[in-house]
Amino acid sequence: MHTFVVYTIGIITLSFVVGIIGGIYGIGGGAIIAPLLITFFGLPIFTIAGATLMGTFVTSIAGVVFYQLIAPYYPNQVIAPDWGLGILLGLGGFAGIYFGARFQKFFPAKIIKWILIGCILLPTIYYIWQFIS
Repeated sequence: MHTFVVYTIGIITLSFVVGIIGGIYGIGGGAIIAPLLITFFGLPIFTIAGATLMGTFVTSIAGVVFYQLIAPYYPNQVIAPDWGLGILLGLGGFAGIYFGARFQKFFPAKIIKWILIGCILLPTIYYIWQFIS
């Protein structure tokens, strides 16, 4: 069994910054915080996967509830959640979580890191390409 040490003030500071960035761009904090925990805190992927997925799940539920509650106050705008799309993405996410957790132990950490790099770089390159053209 491995023991990993992280400093509380560092995690709180990182979480605060990630919360601000996630709030500005409207993306889940798990997508931002996972690579940072791996890079700057040196944590292996298997130690953060569950926590980041749970954090993303909780913030997603809070966002859906919030937007559903404020939708009646903005009748001329479409801000209510798309429940059909949400259910499809949720089912896919749950399947990904299940199989990802099962298969993660069969892949070396280096391969998982390269997959994570690809998942971050491909959308980044796509957004930059859209901005330029």
